[in-house]
Amino acid sequence: MSELITCSLCGCEIREENYEAEDEYLCESCYDDETFRCECCGQRFFLSHQFGDDNVDLCEHCYNEHYYSCTRCERLVYSEDVYWEGEDPYCHDCYEEDYDDTYIHSYCYKPEPRFCKCRNEKKIRYYGVELEIDKGGCEEEYAEELYYIANECDDVLYIKSDGSLDSGMELVSHPCSLKYHRQKFPWEEIMHKAIRLGYRSHNTSTCGLHVHIGRKQLGEYIEEQEDVISRILFFFESHSEYSIDRWAARQGYSDRPKDILEKAKTSSKGRYSCVNVTNYSTVEIRMFRGTLKYNTFIATLELVDSICENAVKLTDEEMHKQSWNDFVMSLDPDYEELVQYLKERRLYVNEPIIIEEEV
Repeated sequence: MSELITCSLCGCEIREENYEAEDEYLCESCYDDETFRCECCGQRFFLSHQFGDDNVDLCEHCYNEHYYSCTRCERLVYSEDVYWEGEDPYCHDCYEEDYDDTYIHSYCYKPEPRFCKCRNEKKIRYYGVELEIDKGGCEEEYAEELYYIANECDDVLYIKSDGSLDSGMELVSHPCSLKYHRQKFPWEEIMHKAIRLGYRSHNTSTCGLHVHIGRKQLGEYIEEQEDVISRILFFFESHSEYSIDRWAARQGYSDRPKDILEKAKTSSKGRYSCVNVTNYSTVEIRMFRGTLKYNTFIATLELVDSICENAVKLTDEEMHKQSWNDFVMSLDPDYEELVQYLKERRLYVNEPIIIEEEV
């Protein structure tokens, strides 16, 4: 016969330990009437510790860590759904009413993502691109021209200001499959127009090309995603001679991929690391120099996709054994821009290749 337990709220005696909140045992009635389930972390808390609103039930920790109050209507908004104008958070509806008539948004602006893929694509990874361009000005009229080239068919790109640039802007794509970036996204037209407007990217000291990878496409469960991310980090640390250290800080090599990941999580370098793991829903590769050369741009996306595929398929032990040549020879032959890029820089085979000028 089980030992009697006293309900922490009403004092009645109970025999079961099935009802618990904040390390206190409760009877079924008190559990139903006096506690709530946090919609963010899933844990049970007393109603007196409810920090949500009429739309969402939250504990204090999740409220502080993951939610903002809309500046205009005070509605609670999940951090990844917030629209920023300067340092002010907005919900979608309020932002559209107050600020949706500009082409150059603030650096903190983050709209609800639109996921774009080609027809009949199934198991895919999504990549969001941040391309910095400089020297041409931060003018609304220039941003408008680039915006309409990009979004003539689909809403795939928005533009932000960036204080790290001298006189430029940041072109940000919504998450797209690699195939969509290559076949549907009008990157080549955007780049040609940017050059005609006087912008440069590679030939500056300010511009980078950052690629965000959707975490959910790296594994079904968080543990699986973390394993893959640790191998992505391991790849960059193992082949640092092929990376560009000036654009982002590295974490430092370790024999165990998971050690590098743990170091990245606690590093003071934060999001300015070569591989930024501080975002909730994406992993950001920050090592690439900006470019307005279309072939280099596509080669960069093909390289990121190849590294991800490599990290998904191989074990930690197999990653240890893999040389740069092993990796190169495993590349998808359809990634023609990447193969050409590596040949130009003698990282594929030692063939003399004429290199086109970067811009």
